[in-house]
Order: sequence, then C-alpha cells, then structure tokens
Amino acid sequence: MDWGGLTDEQVAILLASILGDGEITKCYPYDRRINNSYREHFSVGQLNYRQWKQKKLPDLLYLRGDNLVSRSIPFMTKLFPLFYPNNKKHIPFELLDGVHHPTFLLTLYLDDGSLLLSKRFNHRKKEIQFTPHIALYLQAFSKEQLEQLAVFLFECFDVNVRTSGTPSGTGYYLKTTKVTDTFQILDLLYPYLFDLPTFAYKLDWKTRLASEIEHYKSTHPDYTVRVSIPARPYSNDEIASLIEWKLRGITDREIACRLNRTYWSVVYKWRDVKNREV
Repeated sequence: MDWGGLTDEQVAILLASILGDGEITKCYPYDRRINNSYREHFSVGQLNYRQWKQKKLPDLLYLRGDNLVSRSIPFMTKLFPLFYPNNKKHIPFELLDGVHHPTFLLTLYLDDGSLLLSKRFNHRKKEIQFTPHIALYLQAFSKEQLEQLAVFLFECFDVNVRTSGTPSGTGYYLKTTKVTDTFQILDLLYPYLFDLPTFAYKLDWKTRLASEIEHYKSTHPDYTVRVSIPARPYSNDEIASLIEWKLRGITDREIACRLNRTYWSVVYKWRDVKNREV
C-alpha cells in the first residue's frame, strides 16, 4: 500500500480511526463526487481529542463543525474496498502488517474503549474491592475477526485481550481478563496523557481510582477501598531489590522495567511493603 508519505504514527492513527469512530464515506450513484472521503462525527466533549488527531494528520484531516473530515481524494477511494468489502466494515489485516506504533492501540482505545471497574462489596469487613478491566467495543466485527485482532495486538504490543459476549452489534467485543493485562495497556499508553489530559479518566489509573474513591466516600464512608493487583507473587529477592531501589530514589517506572513488572504493580507492592512495616 502506498501511504503517500504518511509516517508510521500517522498510518497507525488513521487505520485505527477507520476501525473505530471514523468511516470512509460511500459514493452513491449519481453522486457528483468522484472519490471517497473520511468522516468522523464527535461530541463537543471530545473536541480536544479530534484536534489532536487533526494535528497529527494536518495534510489529510480538518475540522468541520462537529466532524473530522478529509477531502474527497483518490487515497480514500483506494482504501474504501479494503475496509468495506460487500459494503460492510471489515478489518483489513493485510494493511496492519508493519503497524507497530502504539498510537494504533491508543486510538482504538480512545475511540471505542472504556476503563471498567468491577466492584465487590464485603459488608462484614467494610471493604470495596476494585478490579480494573479494559474493553474495546468493536462490535461491528465478527468474533473471528476480533480473535485475529487480539492476536495482532499481542504480537505487536504484548497486550492480552479476549473476546467477550455482548447483546449489541455482532455479539462480541474485546476485553482484558487479568489485572496484569489491564495495567500493561495503561503503562503503554500513559505517556500520551500529557497530550490528552482530558482523557485522564481512561489513561491515568491514579486519577480514575481517586474519582471512584471520592464517589464511595459519600455512599459508603466507613468502607476501605482495595484494588486487585497482579497475581504473580513477588519473590523475597524482588522485594529486597524493591526496598533498596526505593531508598536510593529510583523511580517506580524504572523499578518496573528492572523487575519486568507493570508500573502499578510496583506502586501497590511498595504500598503493601510500607503497610507491613507499620
């Protein structure tokens, strides 16, 4: 595919946008247009995100009211049959070959994803247990295509998602099933928070957790909030290294890299270590 000089990042954003909230418009009989165009409708609350996309693709996309669009161009006409065989949206895996930029996953997530919190109440201990999951609501695609996309995401970004049932769309979407997998995705996408601060509720676990804790302070003021942490236990050597590195002032992100753990795993393990010392 000739991408017309687009960078790897631009290709990643464009492909994920077409799979997510965007569409390549169809040319109808008797339409005066010769070529297809891109269109993505959005709400006012997501204007900053669409501005970010436009800045990333300034020669291709522009804002028109509450739509992010392109001109009618041959490039979109070439893409249309690949994404819409038989006029139905389809994942063209042949175009995904060579896509490794994390903005592909970022765009899928911000377009069609959610950071979900399952909650379990222990009224005897007065505790609320939070377990975070990430969902990618790509219900337009078949289970088989979603399973293939899950393999692609694992091979490219080392993240794990699985198909799960839903009553809408084609009946399936993708979600993380382990806390480790959720934090792996959040770790990968966290650097984009600085460009997209309005998406802190999706990209920054600390912000999202604080918001949930504040909510339950009013409904369950006497309850303690606990968060599920990855199941892989820390060895005694890992704990000793963690303590040593923290005392030396090494950052949690650097410690996570050294231990091959997620950032949030290190944060919560350090909190656990300090609580035990108390």
